[in-house]
Amino acid sequence: MGRRSPLVTLAATGAGLLALLVANSTLTNTNSYSGAAPPTPAPTPTATTTPTTPSPTPTPARTTPARQFVGVFAGRTAGRGAALAIAVKDGRSVAYLCDGRRVESWLTGTQTAGQLALRSKTGDTLTGTLAGASVIGAVIVRGRQQTFTIRRAGPPAGLYRAKTSGSTIGWIILPDGSQVGIDDDGTPAPAPPLDPQTGTATVGGTAVTATSITGDETF
Repeated sequence: MGRRSPLVTLAATGAGLLALLVANSTLTNTNSYSGAAPPTPAPTPTATTTPTTPSPTPTPARTTPARQFVGVFAGRTAGRGAALAIAVKDGRSVAYLCDGRRVESWLTGTQTAGQLALRSKTGDTLTGTLAGASVIGAVIVRGRQQTFTIRRAGPPAGLYRAKTSGSTIGWIILPDGSQVGIDDDGTPAPAPPLDPQTGTATVGGTAVTATSITGDETF
């Protein structure tokens, strides 16, 4: 066998080295990822529960109590034809009209928002309006209408009534201290004087105690 030329040996060595570099580059490209990095999956949102604040319980509205009224009014009808007293207590009312001789009438009824509506057992009527310290209205007794404006009266002025075994007595004490009343035992007649200090009167020699009418009585 002849000896190889040094140039031939060097060429062969270079060719082998080149082949090794190409093979190594191919293997490296195959195992490497040449594209962009895959996107990182977004984290799954965790549902958050917002605590529910309970609605406050509504506070009931305060109801203002209806104005309560207690009082007695006394005076004379227009033309001074008769004396009249009206007692009012809350939603009830009692009135007494009297001429001090023969004509009288007891009426009962209601007071609603300052409006009076009263009636007697025989059909007499009274309507009126509370206006401050007065009552203004009209009363019809035995078919005769009389108008009136009477003022609030303090004790002893007011309306009084007594019941005996044989009669009913009514008194009106007016603000000036004068009295008008009838004792009706079937035959109406002027009532005996009433002592406002003791609330008594003498009837046929017997002491009779009168009751102060406040307005909520029923006859």
